[in-house]
Amino acid sequence: MSKRDRNAVGIFNRFLDLLYPAICEICQASLTHGYSLCDDCRNELPRIVSPFCKKCGEPFDGNINDEFRCQNCDDLKADFSFARASLKGLALSFRLVHGLKYQRQFFLARELALFLAETLEKDPRFAQFNSAILVPVPLFWRRQQWRQGNQAYELSRELSRLSGHENIEAIKRIRPTNTQTKLNRKQRLSNLRDAFKIRKKHASTIAKKKVIIIDDVFTTGATAHECSRILKEDGRVTDVAVLTLIRG
Repeated sequence: MSKRDRNAVGIFNRFLDLLYPAICEICQASLTHGYSLCDDCRNELPRIVSPFCKKCGEPFDGNINDEFRCQNCDDLKADFSFARASLKGLALSFRLVHGLKYQRQFFLARELALFLAETLEKDPRFAQFNSAILVPVPLFWRRQQWRQGNQAYELSRELSRLSGHENIEAIKRIRPTNTQTKLNRKQRLSNLRDAFKIRKKHASTIAKKKVIIIDDVFTTGATAHECSRILKEDGRVTDVAVLTLIRG
């Protein structure tokens, strides 16, 4: 985004503040300049910091100086190189994602993408993905229509604006799937099998590129694995990392 465009966005946000005074989504404090969280609440949100599993990103307490894989990942097949989340799956974090995902509060994506950008910058492994394409996890069209949007796409679009990475909806969900909330990883993988495909119009664009899959929550990794498998099928994409807002 050019300096002129940023200035225009800033002026527009200040105009909106006059018409509709903004408040913090957590503590209800008054805000300015188009933000959705106050500094105190933003700083209070629980970031994931070392130590965490180098494969799935699950955080651990205690002193672990070396990189490690958690027990869940020891015998786990995953087609992504690593997964990383920005925030721990605690009540405050899930409250914001719930608003974005189910209450159509898509304005929160601008704020939440700041946490993704922070992780992208601070985790040195993403240096190898400096020219990677952002690919949001898709929803089936009927569910997206009901929600009036896709939270993963909103996060990916805002992260693209912040980071300069191109955002491409390269994957399409081709059949509806049951909710994954109460399923274990094996059941989730079965539920997702053949649920995705590459959009033909983007196949050549992502060919031989690195990809960062963007989603709101990483739980068992089943969705990330299946999307990665489709992306890497037939040598289409060279490498895949996963970046999510929350580690569930």
